[in-house]
Amino acid sequence: MFEHLDDPADVSPEPEALARVMRRATAIRRRRMGAAAAACVVLIGGATGFLVARPGPVHLSTTETAFQFNSLPSPLPVGTSVPTTALVNVVFSTAADGFGLAAHQGKAVLAATTDGGNSWQVKDPTLPSGYGQNAGYPGQFEFIGSTGYLWGGATEADGYQPLWITSDNGASWHAASIGPVVHDVSAIGANVWALTSDCVVKAEAGNPIAPCALVVEESDNNGATWINASGGGFVQFPVAPTIDEHAELARITQSRAYVLAAPGSSQPGQDIGLIYTADAGVTWQTRPVPCAGAFDLGAEIAASSTDDLWLLCGSQPDSDLQSKELFRSSDGGLSWTLTASATGAATPPPAVTQPNSLPLDGYIAPLTVGHKNLAVASSTTAWLYPFRVAMVKTETGGRTWTTVSGLDTAGFSSGGTGNVTFISASQGWICSYGVGLWHTSDGVHWFPLGT
Repeated sequence: MFEHLDDPADVSPEPEALARVMRRATAIRRRRMGAAAAACVVLIGGATGFLVARPGPVHLSTTETAFQFNSLPSPLPVGTSVPTTALVNVVFSTAADGFGLAAHQGKAVLAATTDGGNSWQVKDPTLPSGYGQNAGYPGQFEFIGSTGYLWGGATEADGYQPLWITSDNGASWHAASIGPVVHDVSAIGANVWALTSDCVVKAEAGNPIAPCALVVEESDNNGATWINASGGGFVQFPVAPTIDEHAELARITQSRAYVLAAPGSSQPGQDIGLIYTADAGVTWQTRPVPCAGAFDLGAEIAASSTDDLWLLCGSQPDSDLQSKELFRSSDGGLSWTLTASATGAATPPPAVTQPNSLPLDGYIAPLTVGHKNLAVASSTTAWLYPFRVAMVKTETGGRTWTTVSGLDTAGFSSGGTGNVTFISASQGWICSYGVGLWHTSDGVHWFPLGT
């Protein structure tokens, strides 16, 4: 599954940026509605009064907008219909079964689908705190059957960023006994790895955030018990759980994995680090990282196999633009080749032999989460969904990129937060808040769901 090849930790936009994105997406939707908007408001008001009088699941049409869904009183009853326009993050375990985080009144609710994403219902309206627009963190999650993992929420008052686990399809959650700060999680069957920090970090006025060492924790029983998998050669990258930190756990198999640590602007002058294990964490080997100069602000990694790695390097963004570089490795990160770039935002142009083929518009690391916007199917085929830009695809190993037909005019560049996810080289989904959910069953043609 692609999720186990590019599963990084959450680095979300700042709360103000996310709120601005939400407002922009809503404004676009309102303009499209035109004169019908006023009538909709009247209908919503009447419907809300009706719902208050008759509690129970609300069966809205899946074509209702996120604005209308947001008007429903909280807490939402389990079983309430969720429009695809309210989804901010989705994952699928099969072509039919999936889960989603949906925005409702500044918080996140868990939704589920059993028909491939055509219809969604509320599964848990009271997720742990720290997720949603109010917190500025949409969060990350993963499901293996009925067992789910939720992490990447806003830092709690005690400095914790816990991992939450469910064993009943999201109906109830409990905190895992690791951390206290959890950056990333990847599950392959009952075997679960978590990338954590081993100390509590609290940001207080006038006091700088002290860095912590990264630790890899492993569980063979769906997160019930854990052991330290940071064996010999594991580099103790200093990181802090701030919004611009980026620490990825990219698993290939149960025994082979990469850890990428990009300090971000909170640790200026520190290099991005990459290490690899082939024996389930018993030993680790350091790999070079080519991100340098203006392109060392952030990085994200993806893979189609142990040896085939894709590395994106990001620069300082400027007015919805960000210079980017894509490096490829065919030997597990021992050597890298610059394959594509996008320059122009305070960066010099590339060599004549390396034309710009990546989009300059939109954001990647450290303002996005790699597994939400980069999916790699093979050494030749990959999809990239930069934040605030329509999705692009390569079939040339990253040398050339083209806008995905059918999505270029669908509104995905409107700025709504979302993600792209694949379960095979042909089955994939892309969602964006305020826009909706689209699906491909052949890796080429995309169609809207819930309409």
